[in-house]
This record gives sequence, C-alpha cells and structure tokens, in this order.
Amino acid sequence: MSAPQSSEFSSAAADRNVGLFVAFRVLFNARFYYPVFMVMFLDYGITVEEFALLNAIWAAAIVLLEVPSGALADLIGRRRLVVAGAALMVVEMLLLVVVPVPSAWVLPALAANRIVSGAAEAFISGADEALAFESLAACGRTGEWPRVLERLLRASGIVTIIGMVTGSLVYDPGMLNTIVSRVGLAGGFTRPDTFRLPIWLTLASALGAFAAAMAMREPPRIAPAGRQADAPGLAEAPGLAAAFRQTAATGRWILTQPLVLLVIVAGVLIDLPIRQVLVVSSEIYTEIGIPTPAFGLMSAASALLGLAVASPLRRLALGASARANCLVLAACTIVGLVGISTFIPLGGVAFMILLSTVLRMVVFLQSHYLNQLVDSGRRATVLSFRGLAVNVGYGLGCIGFAAATAAYGRIIGAENCFRAVVGLLPWGFVLVSVAFWSYSLRLLPNRAALTRPGGFGQTSTPSA
Repeated sequence: MSAPQSSEFSSAAADRNVGLFVAFRVLFNARFYYPVFMVMFLDYGITVEEFALLNAIWAAAIVLLEVPSGALADLIGRRRLVVAGAALMVVEMLLLVVVPVPSAWVLPALAANRIVSGAAEAFISGADEALAFESLAACGRTGEWPRVLERLLRASGIVTIIGMVTGSLVYDPGMLNTIVSRVGLAGGFTRPDTFRLPIWLTLASALGAFAAAMAMREPPRIAPAGRQADAPGLAEAPGLAAAFRQTAATGRWILTQPLVLLVIVAGVLIDLPIRQVLVVSSEIYTEIGIPTPAFGLMSAASALLGLAVASPLRRLALGASARANCLVLAACTIVGLVGISTFIPLGGVAFMILLSTVLRMVVFLQSHYLNQLVDSGRRATVLSFRGLAVNVGYGLGCIGFAAATAAYGRIIGAENCFRAVVGLLPWGFVLVSVAFWSYSLRLLPNRAALTRPGGFGQTSTPSA
C-alpha cells in the first residue's frame, strides 16, 4: 500500500536518501582486504587457531546484537543506527592500523576489532535498508524499490571488482614494486610495508561511509491507517528494555505471518550451502587447478556477472511470482552444487560463479518481498531477523561441515575427506528442499499469494 505524499519529505529528499543508501552500502562493504583476509591476519603474528577464534567472536557479536539493534532502529530512528554502524567501522579499521606488530597488543586488538566489526554489521543490518525504503514510502514511491536494488547490485559489482583486484595488488610487495617501477618510481617494498595497505584503503572507504550516513535524513513514519506519524525517538528515547520488547513482539509476529516466515526460511535454506562453498572457495580453486594469484580475479569475475544480471533480476522480481523465482533459485543452486562437487579442472569456476550469482539473487528477492510484507513500525526489526537467521544458519552449517570433514577424515583419510563432504552438499540441499516444500504446503494451504506476478503487492497490516 503506497503512502500518501508527505509535505515535510519531498521526492528530492527521498532521491537523496536513496542515493546515499547506495553509496553507504557500497562503501561499507568495500573491504579491500577480503582477497587476502586470512593471510593478512596471519601477518599480524597470530596462529590459524587464533584466527578461527577471532571469526567465532565476530559471529557471536553479530548474533547477539543483530535483532536488538534492528528493534532499536525502529524505536529511535534508522539514521542513528546507520551513523553508529559507520562510526564503528572507522574504529574497526583504526584498530588494525595502529596496533604495533609484533607486540603483546596484537591479539587483544584483533579481538576488539572483531567485536567492533560484528557490532557495526549488526547496527546497519536492516536499518539502512529500512531508511531507504521508508524514504520512498513517505512520498508514495515504494514500487521503485526493485530499481533501487538494481542500482545497488550494479554499484556493488563495480566496487567489488575494483576492491578484489586492488586489494590483491597492493598487498603483494612484488607486484607493487613492478607497478611502481613501470611508472618510474622507486620500489623496494617489503611485506611489512604492504600488508596493511588494504586496511588503509578500507579505512578511506569507512570514512566515506560515515560521511554518507551523516548526510542521510530520517524519513517520517506512516501510521497503519495512512496517517503520518512522527519518527520515533525524537520525543521519547526508548531504552534497551523497549528494544528487547520490540524484538520479542516482532518475533511472535513473524511466527504468525506465513508469507514472511516462508520468505526468510527459503532464503536461509538457499544461502546456507552456497555460503559454505564460498567459505572454502580457496580450497576448491586449489583442487581444480586455479593458481593462488588468480583467486581475486575469480571474485571479480563473479561480480562482473552480477552487473549483467541486475536488470534481469529486477524483471524477475516484478514479472514472475515468488514461487517461480524460488524454483529458479533452487534449480540453479542444485546445478551449481552438483557442478562444484565434480571438481572439474578449471571448468569448475563456472559453477562457483553461478552459485555467487544465486546468492545475489536471494538477497535481492528477499529484500523485495519482505519490504512488501512488513509495515513501517517493525521493518528494520524484521530485516534484522532475516540477517540473524542467515548468520545462525551459517554458523550451524560451519559446525556441520567441520564435523562431517572430521568424520570422513577418520573413515577415508584426510586427503579425500574434503571432496567427499562437498559431494554431500547437493544431496543435503535436495532433502532439505523437499522437507521445506512439504512444510510450506501445511503452513500456507492457500498458495494464491505465491503465484501472483510481482510478489505480494502491499505491506501487511500491523497487528494490534
């Protein structure tokens, strides 16, 4: 249901917020160190086991803060949480920049970095998207949201390509020396000189994200009956207790909304096996004969395909039904997982790129459908529940993958266990998909809404 035009929030203000949202999301996710993430952290002098512990700390911070921060955004304003998340990203990068190496401060600083990074991810999760969508809703333009997602996908693809290639280049002293010598400058860089260069680039990106967040404007809320409501938190300042009450109330609400529940669960089920493959992508590339220096190029190739599918994705969102899109995603996921499990030399890259593209499609379509189904007062909270579900699924998947690898290692040996466990992923996905389909038939006997072209059409009416 489109909102009436707000006299205090013009279309120009909405366009400005949407543009800033795209810029903020792209800059926040422009992590130049991603291609060398693990080896860069090891350059600080930590062990592989400590690196795994740091990732567990990061995941725990997100899980603990994800939904309460979304509820807080719905209560006190989305802009405040976006600004706080951007500020935390700056702090996160500064910790990596200033900690001396080697020193006794390295592990505590990296642990603090992971906590602050998880908090930053949790704070912006749902809040930035809700702010942009509400900006369009304030002037009756919610139908434009798929085009915004298309813009975001294109911009993210371009920046991902730049980030993956640039981060790999500046991290490698040999490559950097070659580049600077060709332009007539003195080289002589060593690994201690270059291993933090991707961090400095990401710090610049963080400062840009903070500037974009500060430039945003909080849109007005629209009351359920169409009456304009003031943005919360301006007259009163709800505390954490109110945020947790909002979290509990929204959780109960989701359980009473079959369509919302199905969109979240379907996204998690497709996301889970793909994310497991992406996490171990470096090992898969090694198994299929891709040289290590080309790993960043593989990510760039995936992002390039993301640019190509941006427009088709928007057309799928607007022209096809939710059920049809879900079947397309599931079929592509099965093809990708089966292809990866065959470990075709070099050619396996095509299946990795396919799975990366499916993951982008999931994020796009979930955003489109959930924003149709959720009302203004709980939008950021529901989007945070989506993020929480994905992260919990990811954590459980990591545990399951590790346990299966250990079990197969005892049975068939460590050399063969990796391929065997990856080979289980398509079968597991098929079994879970069948179970989900049976569950959806019971949860939603009338499936007319799932077959409607364009999705669900309007936001739901909030419960009393």
